[in-house]
Amino acid sequence: MDLAFKIERLAADLRAIADGSGPTHDQLVEAPLLLNWHLVPIPAVALGGLVLDHPRLGTTRVTTSMVYAISPDKLWARTLSRYYRFQPPA
Repeated sequence: MDLAFKIERLAADLRAIADGSGPTHDQLVEAPLLLNWHLVPIPAVALGGLVLDHPRLGTTRVTTSMVYAISPDKLWARTLSRYYRFQPPA
């Protein structure tokens, strides 16, 4: 299963959870059962730096939400929350 397909499925599931239509009974019946479960903090990749003109934060130092994509030319990134443009390297 490729990454794009996984992300599309995740997005569809999150939309269903948000609108109250998911998860379905069948999805839960088919899901593996996890015993003695606990939360495990894992590192994720985020961006840090000085952001300019952020719609909520203005201009300040930030740590972004998890990064989902960075352009091959490293001119932009897509995080959970939004796109970010990068200053071109000197």
